[in-house]
Amino acid sequence: EDLQKGFNLSQRFVSSRPQLPILANFLLETDNGKLKLSATDLNLGISVWIDGKVEEEGKISVPAREITEFISYLPSGEVELNTNKQILKVLSVRAEADFAGIKADEFPQNAEIEKKNLLVLPTAELTAAVNQVSFAAANDESRPVLEGILWQLAVDGYQLVATDGYRLARKKVSLKQPTEKALSFLVPARSFSEVAKLAHSFEELKVSWDKKQNQISFLLPNLQLTSRLLGGEFPEYQKIIPSETKIKAFADSQELLASVRAVSVFARQAANVIVLDFQADQLNIQANAPQVGKNKATLPLRLDGNPLAVAFNYRFLLDFLNNLPVADGEIVIQMNNPLSPVIFSLKGDNSLLHLIMPVRLDH
Repeated sequence: EDLQKGFNLSQRFVSSRPQLPILANFLLETDNGKLKLSATDLNLGISVWIDGKVEEEGKISVPAREITEFISYLPSGEVELNTNKQILKVLSVRAEADFAGIKADEFPQNAEIEKKNLLVLPTAELTAAVNQVSFAAANDESRPVLEGILWQLAVDGYQLVATDGYRLARKKVSLKQPTEKALSFLVPARSFSEVAKLAHSFEELKVSWDKKQNQISFLLPNLQLTSRLLGGEFPEYQKIIPSETKIKAFADSQELLASVRAVSVFARQAANVIVLDFQADQLNIQANAPQVGKNKATLPLRLDGNPLAVAFNYRFLLDFLNNLPVADGEIVIQMNNPLSPVIFSLKGDNSLLHLIMPVRLDH
């Protein structure tokens, strides 16, 4: 069962279209009385340590998909693994198999953990922060810098920032235990999302980095996730955030979420565009898809400033509302005109900011 859990977890990190044959493999090796299982696609790699009885040291690289499937069919109980040259023999009570391996030395190595470069962080705040910004990162290989989350650590806390050029999400987190120095990493959003999935059930995780090898590692009990850091300059996002706004609106987050969902039925047929019409005491949200029809949702609003109408991609707004840190609350919307960036935040929470660029409407 332990072996199957390790294989199932690690298979997510095996390259689906490997550039090299060995990237379709697992690396199995003995390590301090345990079995160490590793997988990588060169951008993101995992190592899992599995308890067992080691009778002789050894290591081998074997096809990941085939051994995972074979192990899943075995009855519960002990499994014996033996290497002989480049063959891995797997023995169980009722079945056995020989897997043709590749020399373990050809398998890419993760960066060594440097104790001088080691941070210990609470996982709850980090995983929540990742979930609140990762959706805003780009999913476009032509702009690799925007596929990352900028992680800026200061002495008393850190912030995560992601943008795809059309929206921006920023989350600030305070630290009770101060860090020794200011640091900045550009971590692929996919890597951070995997960290959030794996770390949520633990109280803390350790972070190590190697700037020379351009890698960062996240350490949990019996698990290490190592990611390539992105190169290039992250956009100067501070310049995009308006320093002051003339119009401020307040709406209930759950009512806003329900209204956007209702209007999205037609917006999907209209290039995902919805129009938010801010009036003195209500917000009208509407979508118009000529081939399907049109609809409108209305909710109460408090407006500080002049009425105006702004168009958005509804998905950007839904992503923000679906990942709020609390189930309900009041959304603060700040803007200047129909074409300037609009800031969304949660009333009473200065740590979270979401910015959306409006869509220009052709009249």
